[in-house]
Order: sequence, then C-alpha cells, then structure tokens
Amino acid sequence: MKKLIALLMALCLLLSLAACAGETQTDTDAPAASGNNDAAPADNADAPADSGKPYQLTFVCPIVGLEYWDMCADGIKAADADFGTETQIVGPSDPATFVAEVPNYMEAAIATKPDGLMAYSGLDYMPPLIEKADNEGIAFIAIDSDAPESKRLAYVGTDPYNAGYASGLALLDACGDEPLKIGILCSGLSSEKEMAEVDAFKEALEGHDYEILTMEETQADLATGVTKMQAMVQTYPEMNAVLGTSAYDVQAAAKIKVEMGLDDMVLIGYDDQEETLNYIREGVINGIIVQDPYNMGYMGVKLLKDYLDGKPLEQEVYDTGTITVTAENVDSYR
Repeated sequence: MKKLIALLMALCLLLSLAACAGETQTDTDAPAASGNNDAAPADNADAPADSGKPYQLTFVCPIVGLEYWDMCADGIKAADADFGTETQIVGPSDPATFVAEVPNYMEAAIATKPDGLMAYSGLDYMPPLIEKADNEGIAFIAIDSDAPESKRLAYVGTDPYNAGYASGLALLDACGDEPLKIGILCSGLSSEKEMAEVDAFKEALEGHDYEILTMEETQADLATGVTKMQAMVQTYPEMNAVLGTSAYDVQAAAKIKVEMGLDDMVLIGYDDQEETLNYIREGVINGIIVQDPYNMGYMGVKLLKDYLDGKPLEQEVYDTGTITVTAENVDSYR
C-alpha cells in the first residue's frame, strides 16, 4: 500500500513539472517586452548603420576596363581598404554604347539600395536618376562630371572650366602667333563636362586668330576616333591643330598624324595613358591636360563614408586639379 501511495505521489510530481516546463516554453516564444525602449525596429531607415557592418557603396562606371576609369577604380579600392567600406563597381564595357547603357546600370544600382552611390553625372538623363536615388534614401556623389542642378551631395573631379582653359593655353604655347584652324574630337556632344571644357578652351583663345572647323563625336572609342580624324584631315586640309577632349581622342589624332606624315599639326588632349605619354616623348602630341581619376575615386568613397557617419560635407565641389604635361615635364610631372 505504501509503495502504491509513493508511486502516485511521484506521478503527480512529474505531471506538475511537465506543466511548468510547458509554461516556460510559451514565455520563450513570446515577443520581447514592450518596455525595452533601447531596441530599435529592424526596418528603421533613419537609424545609423550597424557599426559592425561596412557601408555598401556602388560606383556606376561609364566604361569598365578603360585605363582612365581603372585608375578611378584603384582609388576606390584603396579607400575601401582605408575606411572599411565595400564598393561594387558596375557599368558597361563598350565605349560605343555606354551612353545608352548607363541608365540601365543606374536603375539596377538604385534597386539594390546601397548606402551610397557614385557615378559620372554630366549626361542629360542623370538628374532624374539622381533624384530617384535620393527618394530611396541613397546618398549620391557625382564623379568626374557634375550635375549641379540635381540632388547630388557633392561633385568630385576636375573643374571643367580650369581644364578647358588650360588646354587652350597649351595650344597657344605650342603654336605661338600662327593662325589656327582647329578640329575637335570629343566623346559626345551631350557631355556637359566636355562642352564646358570646349567653351573654356575657346575663351583662352580669345584675341587670337582661330577658327573651329568641326567637332566630331567618338564615343570615347579609339577606332571611331581614328576614322573621324582621318575624315577630318581629308575634309579640312587646312586644319593645323586638333583638340581631343576624352582619353582616346588625342591618341586617335596621333595615329593619323604619324600615318599621314602631318608633322606640323599640333595636338592637345587629356589624360596620361601610357601610349599618350609615349607620343609626347616622341614629339607627336604637344601637350595634355592630366586629371586625377585615382583621387576622384578615393575622395568619393571618403565623402560618402563621412556623410553616412553623420559628418557634414564642407563644400559641394571638390576640385581634384589638373597638370599640363609637355615634352619638358613628361618624365617628372608626377
């Protein structure tokens, strides 16, 4: 009888423990108490990024693989290493179609909702895309080419007026008082930056005897530039000077100058690609305006990091400067 009573008491104790365990499990699955004021909702867009998670940035590059933009990408990678950010570089690789393709890459980048976005911005369709990024809460920095009337936070790159004026002075230094019959190769007539440079170039030539014979688009493509340069020489045999406003334009002009023996033609261009520097050493190209794409990429990342950290940007335009390179300083300008 005592054994039976002991067995019944043990059974009751086990049932009681099981009930308590069930209540404890229910409490564990319940939502956290509403009295915890330190907890922020997971979807709070206004909350700062988790200090343990790097900012996710995107650079929409106009032409991936072009030497000039590779230097910009190198600056971005260096900044990522220094500031702990992570930047994805996306964009078209075909110079002939980049103007049409960049909007697609911008739309795709905005859809991923990175913390910050950078892009070449001096194209007609960019301001609405920048506004779309702003509406999504994405911080935006214009790189190399500006959209000053847009909602971009800042522009990092060459001041187009200063660069264009310097190109005009370089041409005058090479030609002296000789009357100038000028052809211009540019990547695109829709590039606000390049057109601003051309306007400043003309301003530098004021008071000098000059005429702009033609301005041709190359889409920043070397082969296209060669074809356009050859046609310009044939159409305007009086042409004695050429300005190339994008990296491959002056190289294209140099190739035709060598092939056709145009020894007296003066060539002025932009950007210090190695082949361009070699043409300067050989006396084929007279001068170039060197920009600083590495610093553009580096500063773009730094400014986005500062802004996302809550630090106010000190200005809207960050001029990365230019250097005029000729045969006199081609091996020492850096």
